[in-house]
Amino acid sequence: MQPYRRFHPRYRERLALADGTWAELRMVRPEDAPLLRDGFERLSPRSRFQRFLSAKPRLSADELLYLTSADGERHVALGAVARSPAGKEVGLGVARFFRLEQTPEVAEVAITVVDDAQGKGLGRILMDRLVEAASERGVECFEFRVLAGNLAMYKLVQTLAPCEPEQDEDALCFRVPLSAPTRGGYELMRALLALAAQGALTLIGPTCRRRVLPRTSPPESYPEEARSP
Repeated sequence: MQPYRRFHPRYRERLALADGTWAELRMVRPEDAPLLRDGFERLSPRSRFQRFLSAKPRLSADELLYLTSADGERHVALGAVARSPAGKEVGLGVARFFRLEQTPEVAEVAITVVDDAQGKGLGRILMDRLVEAASERGVECFEFRVLAGNLAMYKLVQTLAPCEPEQDEDALCFRVPLSAPTRGGYELMRALLALAAQGALTLIGPTCRRRVLPRTSPPESYPEEARSP
């Protein structure tokens, strides 16, 4: 008999964000493609680049299918939604992990929160739930690939990392054990999320690596309406 899992296909959790607004967490489903497309359109140019390493104008049909086809075992995706005044779901963010084929106890992580939902603690909530969902499935550590902007950023991450990162092409690879949150683990994950939200570095999620999305240089500036998270 399979052990009980909190994060199953019918998982739902309603909670209050830091500003008092309500959100609901649930598993991402194939029929969520329109929500994901609309959420992407609400991302600023800065947020799009930080997530996909290119100035993507839109998500393709293949990408939407890929991002919503989570099998709940190898690919796990948690979505956060709110309700509009008309009662329709509005996407706020998604957290996902992919277990590596050769080492399934290791998983790559990606988290995206739409600009108008940033700064409310949603990224941290999604990370905490993703850690729990991964632990249920036997994942032992999360792998982050980071594009560090400069030496100072590298040194800052080094002060938080429990081990020396590996160099992987143009990125630094950190493996953070999920079983040891008291000494640097969760602190590193949360610090990386916060720095990414501030535009200080880019977390390379599994979408970029698996779909081989084109990499481009960051724009020198962003439009006025693209506010920093």
